[in-house]
Amino acid sequence: MGNQVSMPAARAAPFAPNLTHKQRVTRLYRHALRTARDWEPDFDLFVKDAEKIQARFKKNKNLTIQEGQRLVEAGLRELISNRHPEPYIPPFAPGGTAYQRNVPCPPEDVNDLLPPPERRIR
Repeated sequence: MGNQVSMPAARAAPFAPNLTHKQRVTRLYRHALRTARDWEPDFDLFVKDAEKIQARFKKNKNLTIQEGQRLVEAGLRELISNRHPEPYIPPFAPGGTAYQRNVPCPPEDVNDLLPPPERRIR
């Protein structure tokens, strides 16, 4: 299933092979929260969605492994169907608007850092 999904590698983590059930559930939970954050620009609304997601996971924590694996697969399908077309990328993360930008300091700030002209080394 992992090779068929078109998404950045960082977002495809729940689909990685050779993971334990606990790792798959944890990654699914974290990616569900990230997807909810993509859809909610207001943090207060995101917190409400996060509480709903947490309640869904807590409700199913005492199931058998087989039932849990079935729910993880259903959750992955739901995660794919609910992906945001333009997910939020932090500005300084790879792909962000300020990634690897080295903006020069304003000249007035540089001059403030230099010693007075009479004490400068020539």
